Amino acid sequence: MHSRRVLGAVALGAIVVAAVSFGIVDWSIADANGCVGSTSGCADHAVPPVAISFAALGALALLVSVLPTVQWIVEAIQAGRTTDRDVQLEEAVLARRRTRALSDGDRH
Repeated sequence: MHSRRVLGAVALGAIVVAAVSFGIVDWSIADANGCVGSTSGCADHAVPPVAISFAALGALALLVSVLPTVQWIVEAIQAGRTTDRDVQLEEAVLARRRTRALSDGDRH
């Protein structure tokens, strides 16, 4: 199980990659149709291979971001539902186990 920070970083990173990819798609289509720096109307005729490649990369990045995003949300909800009492009980159990392990080590 990954930490919430790692899941969040992976999800946000994939979304950034998708956004940049779709920006490149937009720019490359505009450039292929003569719209970059032009004040006149653009012709929507050409779709360059670069646009197709980056559209596929953007779609893949969005798909990759779905699983970590869902895990991140689920873990955040579970962490929000965990009460301080639950945490204190868990810490007490772990402390008791450590104490028993140390005392068992002294007996041997």
